[in-house]
Amino acid sequence: MKCLLGGLCVCWSLILGLPFPLMKSSSNIMHHEMSPHHPQHSIPGFPDRCDGLGFDAITPDEQGVIFYFRDEFLWKGFNGSAEFINNTWPLLPTHIDAALRIHHKHATGHHDRMLFFKGNQVWQYYGTTFEGKFLIHEKFPGIPDDLEAAVECPVGECAQDSILFFKGDMVYHLNLNTTTVKARSWQGLGHCGAALRWLERVYCFDGTKFTRFQPSTGHIPSGYPKDARDYFMRCEGRGHASWNKTSAKSIHNRCSNESFEEFNEDQIGRMYAFRKNWYFRLDTKRDGWHPWPIHSSWPSIHGNIDGVFSWDKKMYFIQGSQLFIYKAEAQYTLIIGYPKDVTIELGIPSTGVDATFICPGTSLLYVIFGNQVQSVNLEQTPRALGNGTRMGHPHVDGAICNSNGVHLFIGTKYYRYDSPNDLVAWKSIPDARSISLDFMSCAPGG
Repeated sequence: MKCLLGGLCVCWSLILGLPFPLMKSSSNIMHHEMSPHHPQHSIPGFPDRCDGLGFDAITPDEQGVIFYFRDEFLWKGFNGSAEFINNTWPLLPTHIDAALRIHHKHATGHHDRMLFFKGNQVWQYYGTTFEGKFLIHEKFPGIPDDLEAAVECPVGECAQDSILFFKGDMVYHLNLNTTTVKARSWQGLGHCGAALRWLERVYCFDGTKFTRFQPSTGHIPSGYPKDARDYFMRCEGRGHASWNKTSAKSIHNRCSNESFEEFNEDQIGRMYAFRKNWYFRLDTKRDGWHPWPIHSSWPSIHGNIDGVFSWDKKMYFIQGSQLFIYKAEAQYTLIIGYPKDVTIELGIPSTGVDATFICPGTSLLYVIFGNQVQSVNLEQTPRALGNGTRMGHPHVDGAICNSNGVHLFIGTKYYRYDSPNDLVAWKSIPDARSISLDFMSCAPGG
């Protein structure tokens, strides 16, 4: 029993003390499970999540359901009683040392597999189908036996698809593409008895304490460690989350009628929806949903943004008269010297920007002011806006261009055009579609 970790209420109250979003559709958590009044069930003779004895390992499966392991038991998701491990994985031993869901899209025989470690052996499953048992040093040369924790680190969060293994005060970073292993000691992190990756964030647990850390550097944000009993489970007399004002709940609830200011997809494939001072990550939706403050991923940005786009392995934010540029690597890093004046940098007026978008493989940035669409070639110097063209919408909240065309977001609806040329040469406005259904995976009417 190496750490104290509980149910999946981390997904809704973690770090921020946010209210529980009112999700009506999710790949891994049902609405009733997130009610703050939903009781925590336990079976006499079976362990309880809140008993303080900790967990041996934690991992999501290929569907995004989080599993918590202790001795011969496991818990699935946020609520529910303890079950025997062998009811789900009949050939798996009890008292496992570590577990993870491997992320390696370039190796289809390994991607989304579940790996369980005990002693000098590792068990591999696809779903609940057993695929083999191996010696750790044969399957992962350079990785020691008797591990204490393990966690995936996909490209975009690490430089390449990787796995982090923990033993004592050492961290073993395995690059899955090159199979090289780098051992290091992150003194500030301390002992890691279990590890969990959820929505781009990686957490280390030691006893009742948990710490968030950056998986490629070991950097720890301020404010850690925290007590897991206040964030990762609902225990009587404890807890950090509280119900906020109605307006805040509407902003944090992705399925509400609140509009989104912008959408963007970077060149690594990370896709975001921005609302007020918050954002949702869209491409990791199978693991659940959670609003995060914009500055938690893009330091120095606070408040609403006017435009966002990705180009040349960088992410650009327009906020009033200022332009912020971040390197789009494992973590977003603000380029030294920014923010700068948006007019000087892009040739764009310092006020009136409603949305921006750039299509993959091009350098032509489109800027929307009211019902006018103008463009600027980012490869030209000096940069200057071209003449405006009227579109069929009096205004938009946001816009994005990807392989599926140009999408304009207005209120709770969006409108799709095949290309920028179709947008400016419009003859009729396409049918309105639902943002909540098609982008946010909400139930009809949600």
